[in-house]
Amino acid sequence: MFNLNKDNLNTKVEALADNSENLVNDASDAIKSKAREVSADISDKTDRAKSEANHLIAGLKALLTEYSDASKINQLKGQFSDKAHELKSAVSDEVSNAYYTGKQKATETVKENPLGTLALVAGAGLVIGFIFGTRQSK
Repeated sequence: MFNLNKDNLNTKVEALADNSENLVNDASDAIKSKAREVSADISDKTDRAKSEANHLIAGLKALLTEYSDASKINQLKGQFSDKAHELKSAVSDEVSNAYYTGKQKATETVKENPLGTLALVAGAGLVIGFIFGTRQSK
């Protein structure tokens, strides 16, 4: 009888161990399954966050590039405009000065040497008449 109890106890312990092993295996499988689901969910959320961050960074880069380019263009436009006004002023002054100087020299030359000026103008007229006259007779 004592022997039967021992066998019965061994059977019960083995059954309990098997049940415990099955429960542990089931719990482990359930935990692994949940861990995979959570891992996949975290991975998806991480990928979405990464994609959104990359999109935001690209937008910021484009905005910075656009602002930088517009700023450079406006700066260059201002510099170009300033230089154009300086050039216009310088050319205008030089042309006015050259015209005034040329007019004075011509007036002085005509006053100092009226016959020489008349001969020069007549000679120029003859040359121009000869050139155009020759072309018309051909």
